Amino acid sequence: MTDLKKLLQKCEDVLDKNWNGSFTIPAATLYPHQWSWDAAFIALGNSYGKTDRAIQEIQFLFDAQWKNGMVPHIVFNEKEKTYFPAADFYEITRSPNAPTHIGTSGMTQPPVHAISCYYIHHNSTDKSKTKTFLQNILPKLVNFHRYLLTDRDPEESGLVTILHPWESGEDDSPIWDLPLSKVTFTESELPVFKRLDIVAVEGASETIPSDEEYNKFIYMIEIMKKYNYDEKIMYEKMPFKIKDLLFSSILYIANKYLLKIIDILERPIDNLEKNNQETKINHDLNEEEEETITEYSKFKKEIMQWLARTERNYYRYFLPPYYSKMGRDELSLFLDYDLIANDWIKSKTVSSLMPLSTGLLLQDEAETMVKWLRHSYHCGPGKYCHEPALPSTGLQAEYFSPLTYWRGPVWINMNWLFWLGLLEYGYKKEAEVIREGIFELVQRHGVREYYDPFTGKGLGGKDFSWTAALVIDMIQNPRNKE
Repeated sequence: MTDLKKLLQKCEDVLDKNWNGSFTIPAATLYPHQWSWDAAFIALGNSYGKTDRAIQEIQFLFDAQWKNGMVPHIVFNEKEKTYFPAADFYEITRSPNAPTHIGTSGMTQPPVHAISCYYIHHNSTDKSKTKTFLQNILPKLVNFHRYLLTDRDPEESGLVTILHPWESGEDDSPIWDLPLSKVTFTESELPVFKRLDIVAVEGASETIPSDEEYNKFIYMIEIMKKYNYDEKIMYEKMPFKIKDLLFSSILYIANKYLLKIIDILERPIDNLEKNNQETKINHDLNEEEEETITEYSKFKKEIMQWLARTERNYYRYFLPPYYSKMGRDELSLFLDYDLIANDWIKSKTVSSLMPLSTGLLLQDEAETMVKWLRHSYHCGPGKYCHEPALPSTGLQAEYFSPLTYWRGPVWINMNWLFWLGLLEYGYKKEAEVIREGIFELVQRHGVREYYDPFTGKGLGGKDFSWTAALVIDMIQNPRNKE
């Protein structure tokens, strides 16, 4: 039986330890900078009782937002020299859109941030403070989503195109094997560099991407630099161009949270707490408030258009039409779409179940997803996995590796997304099984980046922040009491 009080304290201690005064590092040595979707998960964890820190996490990240709306996947701490590729490698000064006051990468990551911002307000005791925060951050969130749905979606499909595996968050997933196999370069096109991640994981090279993959990751950054991070040119020229299922699913969810934020901000009447009672203060709107409400209405209309696009095209891009029935086998679930090959990427990974977290599925389709979730392919009850949590790839796939990054291990963030999706569709029992499995992994094997699905052994970064943050949410989230 999990000692939730002890587990909660353990995870809070990790976030405290990794806080550097400006943001929270994901893990010491291995990840000394700020990562975009890590920051969003971390802010969510800190939204329970540490409002100021959660706000500062998001503000620091968005202070590095590019002029075109892109939120970079890394914001660098110039004092740290233990990570490659570092800020100077990206050469973002090539782009007129890049910030000039701080170093960042030249690519992006999944937009979890609107979800976190909503919960920063929802979980706070000072609603006035967090409402002001939402007012300031909303235009930046909208600009980020607009960038993703314009520059990264010229087709107006409502779905995001990634130009590098790192943008997916699933760096070395088997999904990218076939597209990467077509990326070729000569030795002279690859810069001289030394991998520092092997040092950071203390030589455990089997837990991180191979040299062959890593070289291609670096080569594609060289291409981005060659085109000065010009989005239109990169969209035409990059050898890797994928409509990404996970990324697009998260964006759809995040757009719905933008609407929740606008609903909070559109209320012209302040609610002030006094003696634990809400007293409504009526006043006429001034000109500035009327302009703000009009801006919110424009945002809402634009977001509704984005949601409609996604709803129209989600199945068309991600569910292969030549399968007679969704879920008949692993490859008749949802799949990423390769825009260069004009074909679906037939890989058996946990991403295929992501639609369960979006709310886009009909109830019978959700039931099919849940059946697959229970299947041995995803470590169902009575099988060989250490805990009933979902590994990152199918156990019987030829590319499955229990130790290697996104090619087999259990990741907490993916299981957190499925936990939320199961609750949304009313599968409380199945959601609780995943939740308890995650608690057991973290309690027995540490707050790690990812876990061996067979033994439960913690892998990758130690005292890993997003694992800590999401466990905090799974303990504290009021959905558990509904």
